[in-house]
Amino acid sequence: MKFKKTNTTYGTHLQGNVGATYQELVEVFGEPTRFEWSEESDNKVDAQWAIKFEDGTIATIYNYKNGLNYLGAEGKRVSQIMMWNVGGYSERAVTLVNDEVIEWQHRSRNWQINEQFSDSLIVRNGIGET
Repeated sequence: MKFKKTNTTYGTHLQGNVGATYQELVEVFGEPTRFEWSEESDNKVDAQWAIKFEDGTIATIYNYKNGLNYLGAEGKRVSQIMMWNVGGYSERAVTLVNDEVIEWQHRSRNWQINEQFSDSLIVRNGIGET
């Protein structure tokens, strides 16, 4: 399903989670909004994606109270976070976010397998023949 970035997130709240690395989420949804520590902020979030799917479903993907902004040196860098919160107005946000991530992971793994297969053919034949 297609999606685009949005600023319409007022009133969204936690609906579920998505298991993915920061880099996977960047590959799927693009660069997130990054937040720096600030005395004027509650510092609960380090990175957030806000997207609107073609069916109108709004989803936010974010870390919450587990990053460097909130916990300081005890917190995780975004590159260490493996489980992200998914917010929205309904659980459909979780389904659509997970579907996009799973689809990307399958495409990525298939590409890696194809690359490995091609490399093994070259090595097996020894002279670059396929």
